[in-house]
Amino acid sequence: MRPSTKPSPASPGPASATEPGAWALTARVFWALAVGLTIAATFFICLVPIAVTDFWWQAKTGELIVRNGSIPSRDPFSWTAQGAPWQVHEWLTEVFFYFAYRPGLEWLLVAYKGGLAALACCLVLARAWTRSGSLFLSISVTVAAAFVLRNYADLRPQMVSFVLIAGLLLALDEYREGRLPRLPWALPLFFALWANLHGGMVVGLALTALWVAGEALGLWLFREGSPDLRSLAVALAASCLAAMLNPHGFAVYTYPFHVLGHPEVMDYIREWQSPVFHGTAMLAFELLLVVTLAVRGFTRERRFGEAAVLAAMAHAALLAQRNTVPFALAAAPALAGSVGLLCRDAALPDALRLCVRPPLRALAAGAAAAALSVLVYSQAPRVPPARWFEHISNLHSFPEQAAALMKEGSWPGNLYNDYVWGGYLIWTLYPQRRVFVDGRAEVYYPSRAFDDEMKIHQLRPGWEEALDRRNVEVILTSRDGVLARALHGHPRWSLAFTGPVEVVYTRKKR
Repeated sequence: MRPSTKPSPASPGPASATEPGAWALTARVFWALAVGLTIAATFFICLVPIAVTDFWWQAKTGELIVRNGSIPSRDPFSWTAQGAPWQVHEWLTEVFFYFAYRPGLEWLLVAYKGGLAALACCLVLARAWTRSGSLFLSISVTVAAAFVLRNYADLRPQMVSFVLIAGLLLALDEYREGRLPRLPWALPLFFALWANLHGGMVVGLALTALWVAGEALGLWLFREGSPDLRSLAVALAASCLAAMLNPHGFAVYTYPFHVLGHPEVMDYIREWQSPVFHGTAMLAFELLLVVTLAVRGFTRERRFGEAAVLAAMAHAALLAQRNTVPFALAAAPALAGSVGLLCRDAALPDALRLCVRPPLRALAAGAAAAALSVLVYSQAPRVPPARWFEHISNLHSFPEQAAALMKEGSWPGNLYNDYVWGGYLIWTLYPQRRVFVDGRAEVYYPSRAFDDEMKIHQLRPGWEEALDRRNVEVILTSRDGVLARALHGHPRWSLAFTGPVEVVYTRKKR
């Protein structure tokens, strides 16, 4: 046997014995700092101002539940659909909204919006790190997911579903690897709680079913996948039954189809429309979509359950903008895992292996922490923390002055209001006044009030006839909208009030 020609490693001197350890410790400190800054960055990224159109009627619903000791099943808030069937499927979250929206407690709502967004991103980060083994990749995809999430990080119960979807996908990954064998025992309780927090529970059940079906296909074709799918399938069936432990029972499954069964929702409400890629709002989603689909084509991993979930979520995201968030929560860790696998399989030249040297690793970690510090600073609100709720809720976009006057009794009669202001008016005026419509679009279909609101708001043919047929006597609308311009100088309507964002018109007496 020929003797080895490789040079024997030199005996480390005092410097080489201490320096690598010091550099490694420095890298760990910087990476720990980078993780903390990532969490802070996702918190502030999602504190973007969004007009909270639905929060108001949800908080008022929570008030009704607390005061009456029961969950309403008929609409009490409008005069156009009063008494219509109404399914309050997110009652636990609405009770929280009511208790949190008190003087001095608004910080709870800020924590709800930013904190749940950060928690969802933490779960994405953990899953990406587990899959890729690279903090750099994990932080990168987590920040990308946060920029997708910011478009829908709102004071709405759907924030709970975002967290639970991210947690569910992480749990399924851990179950596949054998690190969470008792997951089937926890799933029924998990979905029973989810069913009382938000209707997104149906999405969670569908994703779990797709994941089980995909893993079963992988086992059948390639003998690769989760070894104990039977227990998970039984747990899924039990979860479907457990989800009916809510005030509406089986009807929790019919609600999503009831909403999506009306094309007006898809055409009128922007979050149900397909993504528009002309601006920058959808750039992070577009990058995740394109890069994830491209990279996964080059990897050798066979995760059929995840592939089924990603395919379904990509389809849903291209149908409706609101579904871009669940896709990002699923795709970001999958992308990190695929890139990490490609990097481990690649045969890099020796010159490129310098990046694993301790000094350069510490330098890379420091650079990442510095970049994340800049991101945190750029995304933090430029108002004092005491005004963060006002900032994130875009409070001044609502007709505060006109609503205050109406609460005192000004301009009685049947009220027309813009769709996006209905929830705010419910919070401020109920029970003294009732609204024309609000964000509960499904409540208004039987009475066709939602159709009439669209016709009036957009000045479609027959808008004046709709006002007459409904016997509307007061109109509250945006001062910059087309309806306000059409009413200016109208022979049958007179201007009664002009506020910062609103105008009030009253019908002239004949």
